[in-house]
Amino acid sequence: MGPEEYASLVGRLADEVLAALRGAEGPDEQEDALWSAVGGFVPEMEREVCEDVLAHADATPMADLVEEVAAVRDSDDDERVRAEAFTVLLQDVNARVAARDGYDPE
Repeated sequence: MGPEEYASLVGRLADEVLAALRGAEGPDEQEDALWSAVGGFVPEMEREVCEDVLAHADATPMADLVEEVAAVRDSDDDERVRAEAFTVLLQDVNARVAARDGYDPE
């Protein structure tokens, strides 16, 4: 996956979040829309794709969340890389949705 493909992936996931936000009420449902879109995609990613995501992401992995996932799941190295990819993708999609004014300010 190159930079353009990564940008397309972030855009596609942001579109999913924006569609889900149309019926969302309040910040909890907004957050659920984000986690659901990204969380639905990441488990299918092979390690190579995770590494590409990490290489092209604007965000950096959220160490505390990665550690929490690793501890709960007794993760191997592949799952740790997947958790890192999840956290950067989550942040990049969130930023894209926010840039499109997708979140209700309430």
